Amino acid sequence: MRPYEPKLTSPTVFIQGKPTKLRCLSEGGHPEPSVDWYRNTVSSGTRLAGVISGYSFSGVYGVTNTLTFAPTSADDGIQLICQSSYSDEPRLIEEAHTVIRLASEFLDDIFL
Repeated sequence: MRPYEPKLTSPTVFIQGKPTKLRCLSEGGHPEPSVDWYRNTVSSGTRLAGVISGYSFSGVYGVTNTLTFAPTSADDGIQLICQSSYSDEPRLIEEAHTVIRLASEFLDDIFL
């Protein structure tokens, strides 16, 4: 059963050095999906470690992967990708992404 497109919860602006939680939810599918975070591209294999939780109701699954990310200045403009995939054939893969936009130093002074 094909899942809904992953739902990504992320701020629009990040503060350098401040740990921020991003959540990716894949639900409505069967079998249970793998939900993984990647930096810039999925093909690079740079998987990021998140905390995975899930549920099942009548054989339909929902899985959330929560990533805590503390961006550095080098992360400004990178893309974080959440990918939901199923091992059954044909392999179903869905993605959602966000771009890291760092707040300016002026905004950092106001909010810190």
